[in-house]
Amino acid sequence: MKKILLLLAALLTINCTLVCGAEWQTLKSADGIYEYTEDGVITAYYGDEIAIFPAEIDGTLIREIGVMACFDLDIESISIADGIEMINTNAFEGCNAEYVYIPSTVNYIGERAFANCTNLSEVTLCSEETVFDYDVFMGTEYITFYIPCTADLDEMYNKISDAQGSSNFEFELMHTALTESMEEKDIYGENMIYCEACGFKGSKYLEDVSLPFLDVSEDAWYYSYVQTAYSFGIINGKSETIFDPNAGLTCGEAAKIAAMIHYNNRYDGVEYDFAMTGENWYDVYVNYCYDNAIIEDYIVFDWNANATRGQMAYLFSRCDTNPYYINDVPLTDIPDVYDTTPFAYEILDLYNKGIAVGSDEYMTFYPDSQVKRSEAAALISRILCYYDMRIELPKG
Repeated sequence: MKKILLLLAALLTINCTLVCGAEWQTLKSADGIYEYTEDGVITAYYGDEIAIFPAEIDGTLIREIGVMACFDLDIESISIADGIEMINTNAFEGCNAEYVYIPSTVNYIGERAFANCTNLSEVTLCSEETVFDYDVFMGTEYITFYIPCTADLDEMYNKISDAQGSSNFEFELMHTALTESMEEKDIYGENMIYCEACGFKGSKYLEDVSLPFLDVSEDAWYYSYVQTAYSFGIINGKSETIFDPNAGLTCGEAAKIAAMIHYNNRYDGVEYDFAMTGENWYDVYVNYCYDNAIIEDYIVFDWNANATRGQMAYLFSRCDTNPYYINDVPLTDIPDVYDTTPFAYEILDLYNKGIAVGSDEYMTFYPDSQVKRSEAAALISRILCYYDMRIELPKG
C-alpha cells in the first residue's frame, strides 16, 4: 500500500511539474526587453525608464500586463498600447513613474495596480468604461486624470476616489472629436477648433488653457472670450472657481483692466510697479490711467460703483495702443448714442475698431446700462487680438 501511495505521489508531482511548467513557461523578446507568455501576458520588463508596452511581441498578441510584472521598477513613464485589455494585480505597484497612458482597450485594472507610485502626477485614461478593482491608486499623491470629454464626471469622481482612497486628484477633459470650425477664427487667425462629441469650441493654441470656472460653460457665447482674456492674465474670476459672467464690473475693476492692457502693449520698455500704494486696492491702477492719459484729468468716476457700458467704452477705447480700424460706422448708425451722449466718440471708436458691435441687429449700445463681466471679456479679447477677433459691421 505504501508503494502505491509513493507511486501516486510521484505521478502527481510529475503531472504538477508538467502543468505548472506549461502555465508559467515564459518567452523572452528578441530585443531582451520583455518576458511574456504564449497566451499574451507580459510578466517582466527590462527596458529603460520610458516604458512602452506593445500590443504585439515577436508575433504574439499581448492582451495583459501580468501580476507584479513591473513591481517596484525604476521607470519614469508608462505607455500601454492600444489592444492590451488588462492591467493585472500589483502590475506597477511601487514604480517611480510620473506619467501613465491607458488606452480605451484596457477594460480592467487589477487591485493595487498603481498603488504607492508616489511620483505619479498624470494619468491619461481614454475610456470611462474601464473597471477598477480595489485600491488601484492607493498611496499616490495629487494626480491629474485626463478623461474623455463625454465622461460622466460624478461617476468618474466616485470611481477614482474609491480607487485612490481620497479625493487628491483633478480632472482635465480630452476632446475626442476635434475638427476645425470654418466660420470663426481664433486669436491667431487660425480656424477655431470644435469638438463634435461635446460641443467645445476654442483656439487650437489655447486648448491647454483650461478655465477653472465652474460657471463658464463651454457652449456659452462668451467662453472663448473669457478663455482668451484669462489666458492673457487680464481678467480673473471672483474666486478661484467662480467667474460670475453676469455680474457687474466696477469702475475700479475696469480701470485695472485698462491699465493692464495698456501696460502689456507698451513698446517703450517702461517698467511700472503695480504694488498697492494707496488706501484702496485700485488706486495704483487709477493713477496709472491718469499718468498715461487713459483718463483725462477732469474725468472722475465712482470707482466702487458698477461701471456703465459708456464708462467702460471710455476706458477701453483710450487704453488701446494699437489703433486698428476695420469699420466706417457713422454715429447715426448707433440708435441710442448721440452727440450729447457721454463718451459718444469713445463708443463710436470701439465700433469702428470692431471691438463693440452692439447688443442687437440694430447695433444698440445701451450706454447707461451696467456692463457684465462676460461683455467685458469680449471687448478685452477684441482689443488684444486686433487682427483676428475684431468684427466687421455693416455701414448704413
